[in-house]
Amino acid sequence: MTEPASGTIGVITALGLISIAPWVDTNALMGSCLGAGLVAYNKTDIPPFKRLGALVFSATLGYLMADEVVSLTVISETSTGGFVGAIAIVPLAMKLISTLDTIDFNDILNKWRGTK
Repeated sequence: MTEPASGTIGVITALGLISIAPWVDTNALMGSCLGAGLVAYNKTDIPPFKRLGALVFSATLGYLMADEVVSLTVISETSTGGFVGAIAIVPLAMKLISTLDTIDFNDILNKWRGTK
């Protein structure tokens, strides 16, 4: 079994290399990574590979949502916006998926067309 420090050092190195790019908002990157870490930490009922997928998914969408969260809420920092985006996107996506599974699109189209 590998020691946890080697994985941690790898992640910190990758984040450091990504953050030196001039177009990357490092505040939003760190906030989204912290929020994604919290999401992955709380998902104890799934295997480690899927937890890693949840971490990457949440961090990516948290980073992409940081500017929108800042522009649409009272939050003024992109780091906090990335954190909130990373935490909020997973439950919202799961709710949307479960809702789409229960919707019968034929009934919606028939109601829209006025036929039964």
